[in-house]
Amino acid sequence: MFDSIFCGIPRETDIDTDKLNKWLSLGANIGVLVGIVFLAFEIQQNSEAQIRSTTQVAVGNYIGSLERFVDNADLACLYIKGAQDYRALDGAERLRFSAFYMSLYYQLQEMLQLAEEGSIDADTWSGFQGLLNETTQYPGVRQWFSDRRHWFSSQFQEHIDGLMRDNPAIENYLYRDSGDTCDD
Repeated sequence: MFDSIFCGIPRETDIDTDKLNKWLSLGANIGVLVGIVFLAFEIQQNSEAQIRSTTQVAVGNYIGSLERFVDNADLACLYIKGAQDYRALDGAERLRFSAFYMSLYYQLQEMLQLAEEGSIDADTWSGFQGLLNETTQYPGVRQWFSDRRHWFSSQFQEHIDGLMRDNPAIENYLYRDSGDTCDD
């Protein structure tokens, strides 16, 4: 009976329910926004952690390659001779030099890809880019790469070609001097 009398007039409880629904909706929307901001922050942190982790692995792998020279004087001498003139090495020496450089350049090829994706620390990559700039100046490395370029991606080949084009070959190899015990 009362419903028919107040049919067109909102009741006080209807108004309170409407206000409550609006406040709850606003609170839920704010909660969603806070959740999205938090998620974006977490994704950013995870991205940075992934870059640090990838960088540490890449650097660790490279350091592992270098440790072979510390532990093996013959390999260090082979590196010096091969970097100067790869084609002057005998067959077994070319195989060992090639195996080392294949391993090194596969690592660097992967790091180039990671750098282009933004998945490796840019400062660390610039150091490895400096390494590539220098090693592609060694006459023996140029010889080796011209013989073995087909082992690498076309993208990496183009990158190395650009470095060789932009940087002249080193005439006097930087690690070789008259006191070397590597001289035959």
